[in-house]
Amino acid sequence: MMIRVHTILGCSALALLSTAQIVAADITPKDVWQDWRSHMQGTGYLLTANESMAGNRLTVSDLRLEPVTKDEQGQMSLSLGSISFEQNDDGSVAVLLPSVMPFSFTTTPTTMDAEPVNMTLTITQSGQAMTVSGTPTNMTSIYTAGTVGLSIDQMTVGDETLDADTIQMTMAMQDVQSRTESTLGAMRDYAQTATIGSIIYDLKFKNPNEPATAMAQGTSADLSFKSNGLLPLALAQVSDMTGLLRAGMDVAGTMTAGNSTMTVDIEDPNSGNMAIAMAAESGTLTFETSAEGISYAGTREGMTVSVQPAEFPFLLSFAMENASFNLSAPAMKSDTPQHFALGLNLTDFTMSDMVWGMLNPQGTLPRDPASVALDMTGTATMLSDYLDMQNAGQMAGTMEMPALPESVKLNSLIVDALGARLTGFGAATFENAGPTAQDSTPKPTGAVNLKLVGGNTLLNTLVDSGLLPAQTAMGARMVMAMFAIPGDGDDTLETKIEFTRSGAILANGQRIK
Repeated sequence: MMIRVHTILGCSALALLSTAQIVAADITPKDVWQDWRSHMQGTGYLLTANESMAGNRLTVSDLRLEPVTKDEQGQMSLSLGSISFEQNDDGSVAVLLPSVMPFSFTTTPTTMDAEPVNMTLTITQSGQAMTVSGTPTNMTSIYTAGTVGLSIDQMTVGDETLDADTIQMTMAMQDVQSRTESTLGAMRDYAQTATIGSIIYDLKFKNPNEPATAMAQGTSADLSFKSNGLLPLALAQVSDMTGLLRAGMDVAGTMTAGNSTMTVDIEDPNSGNMAIAMAAESGTLTFETSAEGISYAGTREGMTVSVQPAEFPFLLSFAMENASFNLSAPAMKSDTPQHFALGLNLTDFTMSDMVWGMLNPQGTLPRDPASVALDMTGTATMLSDYLDMQNAGQMAGTMEMPALPESVKLNSLIVDALGARLTGFGAATFENAGPTAQDSTPKPTGAVNLKLVGGNTLLNTLVDSGLLPAQTAMGARMVMAMFAIPGDGDDTLETKIEFTRSGAILANGQRIK
């Protein structure tokens, strides 16, 4: 349900703050409104509104959007205020957005275990201006605002109304600028850029049936967004992501942010209060969605985290120089294998002396920064369109696998911590009974090579520090002796784990299964 709520808000924001392109020719208020209407209706919304023309101004009031959904998904509606379009002397159109714009959305689920939700919010703007120019099929819109705010006024879940003591949300953006170019042809070809000087947000939530209250505050500076892509002109249902992809949707974008902070405070009279503070120097997120697949990649630089647990005498502080990830996966059902990839890189993780002093007061453990890196690729055959909301619900209920693995390759594994270093690589293919045999267990054939440097030294240090019982360390050495052999260099162990076609598992040629 939350995915569909975000879809409504995202599509509405796109419709309200982007459409159009500056060229020499003129456009009229009706041209701009028709483009907005066509875009919203083309992405699966039922739209109703009152239109009135007075002189060179077109006013659209009582705007209501209802996404077309399947009956079992329930119904939603989004209501907005009035928007005016006014002809400028230079042939462009000014979009007049009110300084205070209340809007609300309502969900009416059809299932017995879900309750209807009604939420009223307010968008506030100051110093706002929006101009659209170009031709009816080739537009650019430019939007600027000194401040843009968003707040929750009221929320009702079922028969219960959540008041200001239960839920609060405010967000304020400073120095907002955006530019969107849109060209109509067989599809909508668009390019958008946006910048925000800073964002401040404040959240509060309390479950009426629980004593604890959670509060979060955060800031981000120097945000930017760049996106371009192709969008279909007509879609039957707004939640039909698979339909969008099959119709040719291809969207890519990048978001960046400068210094960011967030604090979370939990006030619990029963278990005690807890506080968390996080900060990062910069961050990026890139994404791409098309029929070829979906991909995401993100980074966070200069991260710091401090935690004050309930009834704990001091702060637990941690830092990381860099954290990054990448993920790509097929998006649609196919009879042939498709590629996927997963990457993770956590660099220079450190803990404060206070934390080290609690864990290892003797100071015997190496306190060098720790790092973890993983690079994995492979292929899989998609058994269903898992981006389809109905299919996703069915799979969650039946625990069906959305895909069959065909091959996997561990390009690199590195774990560097506490003076020890584990590295690995390998590859395997899977024997599947067929793309429809969802109940069969895939059988791997291949091998993984692992190398551990400094393992015995680490065990000795843990025993000497009192962090590991000697008997446990002895058991760990016995396991290493069974599965590993000495490698080149001091305190080096190597192992090759093989998976055979018959289902056997070998460690350095010795059968262990």
